[in-house]
Amino acid sequence: MIGVSGDAPVPAVAAGLLTALSARLRAVDPGRVDRDGLDRAERVADKVVLHAAVEDAGWRDFCLRVADRIVLVAGDPNPQAARLPARARGADLVLAGPAASREHRRQWEELITPRSVHVVHYRRILENVRPLAARIAGRSIGLVLGGGGARGFAHLGVLDELERVGVTIDRFAGTSMGAVIAVFGACGMDAATADAYAYEYFIRHNPLSDYAFPVRGLVRGRRTLTLLEAAFGDRLVEELPKEFRCVSVDLLARRPVVHRRGRLVDVIGCSLRLPGIYPPQVYNGRLHVDGGVLDNLPVSTRASPDGPLIAVSIGLGGGGPGSARQDGSPKVPGIGDTLMRTMTIGSQRGADAALSLAQVVIRPDTGAVGLLEFHQIDAAREAGRVAAREAMPHIMALLNR
Repeated sequence: MIGVSGDAPVPAVAAGLLTALSARLRAVDPGRVDRDGLDRAERVADKVVLHAAVEDAGWRDFCLRVADRIVLVAGDPNPQAARLPARARGADLVLAGPAASREHRRQWEELITPRSVHVVHYRRILENVRPLAARIAGRSIGLVLGGGGARGFAHLGVLDELERVGVTIDRFAGTSMGAVIAVFGACGMDAATADAYAYEYFIRHNPLSDYAFPVRGLVRGRRTLTLLEAAFGDRLVEELPKEFRCVSVDLLARRPVVHRRGRLVDVIGCSLRLPGIYPPQVYNGRLHVDGGVLDNLPVSTRASPDGPLIAVSIGLGGGGPGSARQDGSPKVPGIGDTLMRTMTIGSQRGADAALSLAQVVIRPDTGAVGLLEFHQIDAAREAGRVAAREAMPHIMALLNR
C-alpha cells in the first residue's frame, strides 16, 4: 500500500484493510522488514500487507519492488498533485480525502486505469475497505447479466433473491437489457428501487414508441435516450459506487467494445442499439450497435482472480404466447422479434462458451415472454426469482467455501 500524497492516511487504511482481510484468512503486517523478514512473514500468512508513506522513498521503493498487488492511497483527490510510482497503471486506488469531483474521477481513470476504486471516509474506514479486502482475498462477487429484450426483466427477480439472502455484489456487467439492470445495481439501488425504475422507464414510458420509416431502424431511438437521461442524468460510470462494465459492438471494426468510463446515457445507449430496431449510435468516433450481436453474456470482461462470477443467461429461443398455431406449426413472429433473434444467433453460441468462466450460472425459463413484450415484466421477474432460488445452494456454497 503506497501513499501518493503527503496527507494520505496510509497507516489507518492499512490497519482497516488488515482487519477486513483477517476475517477470512491469515493476514499480517510485519512492519519494516528486509527480504528475509518478508519471506518469513509470507511463510506464516496468506496475505502480507506492507505500507509506505509518500515521503519514505527508500521503503516505498522496496514495497513497490516486492509487491504482488499495489494499492495507491490518495489524500488529495486531484491526480495531478499525486506522486505516482512507475507501476501506478492498473493499481487499486483508495481515495481517502475530500470528495473527488467528477473531473478528478475522470482524470484518475484516464491516468492510471485503476483496477478498482474505493472511496474511504475516515470514520468508516473498515466498512469502506471491505470491498477491497474481498477483491484481494479473491472473494469479491461479480454478477454478469445477459441481454434478451423484455426477457431481461428476469434479472430483477434474480436481484431480489440475492438481496433476500444477503448476497453482496461488488462488480456488475451486462449487455443490452442486462446492462440496464446491471447499472441499477452498480448505482447502489436495492431490488425494489431497481424494479421501480424498470417499470417507470420501460413499461410506463415505452422506449420503443417513436416509430420511424425504416431507413436506419424501426424506431428513431430518441425516446430511449430521453428516458435514459431522465433515469441517469449526466452521471458517469466512474462515479458509481460499484464497478460497472457494459458491452457494445463497433459496427465498422466488427469487434466488441467494453465501456468502463463515460456518461451512463451514452454507454447504455450504445449497448441497447439492436440493429434494425434502432439506428447505430455514434459515440467517440465509432458506430455502436447492441453488444448482444457479438457478446450477449460478457462473462470474460469480469473474469478475474478478484472473485467468483454469477452469470444470468437469458435464452433467446422459444416463442412467446401465441407463438404456435393450433396445429402445432410455428407462427411467424413480428418484425421486431425476428430481427432480435436473427441478430443474436451467433452471440448466443459465444455466450454458451463463455459460461465456463462463471462459477454459478442462473438460467431463468423465460420462454413464455416475447422478446419485445415489455408488458410481461411480472412473468419475467418471477422466472428470475424461481431460477435464482434453484441456484441458491450453489451460490451459498460459493460464499462459504
